[in-house]
Amino acid sequence: MDEEVRELREAIALKRRSKIREEVGDLLFVLVNIARFLQIDPEKALDRTVNKFILRFRYVEDALRKKGRSLCQSDLAEMDQLWKRQKNG
Repeated sequence: MDEEVRELREAIALKRRSKIREEVGDLLFVLVNIARFLQIDPEKALDRTVNKFILRFRYVEDALRKKGRSLCQSDLAEMDQLWKRQKNG
């Protein structure tokens, strides 16, 4: 996987969109194979992660709403703080 990450970094440095896309795909392929090797269903693992993201994002939105604010009225530092608060329970 080190080689795939290195190749992705090189493509990013060169700002070659098609090459970046290709290298991201290669990296995703490696991650799927790692999951399968570990007997983890990669699709289920991704679904769980997406669901965690949705819950955390809703928490951030709700916490801001309780303050009478929206995402547009916040900044990344505040949203990150709320995100971490929800993540850590």
